[in-house]
Amino acid sequence: NDLLDLSRLQAGMRLPEREVFDLTESVRAVLHRYDKLTGHDGYRITFLADCDVLVSADRTMILQVVYNLINNAINYCGDDKVIEVAQTLCEDGTVRLSVRDHGAGIDPEQLPYIWDRYYKVDKVHRRAMIGTGLGLSIVKQILEAHHTTYGVESKEGDGSTFWFELPVEAAKTDAVPPEKLS
Repeated sequence: NDLLDLSRLQAGMRLPEREVFDLTESVRAVLHRYDKLTGHDGYRITFLADCDVLVSADRTMILQVVYNLINNAINYCGDDKVIEVAQTLCEDGTVRLSVRDHGAGIDPEQLPYIWDRYYKVDKVHRRAMIGTGLGLSIVKQILEAHHTTYGVESKEGDGSTFWFELPVEAAKTDAVPPEKLS
């Protein structure tokens, strides 16, 4: 399915079908799907949000991006098994969603290649990997189809932060305080 998704995205056969939706609530719902992993395997996934925001994007595609980034963080997180998801309003009218792990980080020379299909930074992993090696390629294709900004910040020995931004349709400033999922 990942290979078919990537092929459709690259061929322009799968285009975003935009709708206005609550990004914050959608991310919370995604994170609750990891409850078993956090409860049984000791992972700790936190989510911090400035406020609830509405965005106009293809909800299914953006949620696929979120899943892929979280799965990637799980695969590469450090021994602390902590993944931090953050949603921040930017001054330019966008919202940034970031996913951070505390793993080994990525060599700066390898950063340009991480978005390539099947590219793996570290061929030897201590735990079973989730996924096909296509996750970040799919993320790139989806975000480029949305004409949005995305990237990664990484420092060897200090983990990686993958992020993307979407234009905000509306912000609900009376949001629920930040929650921790564990």
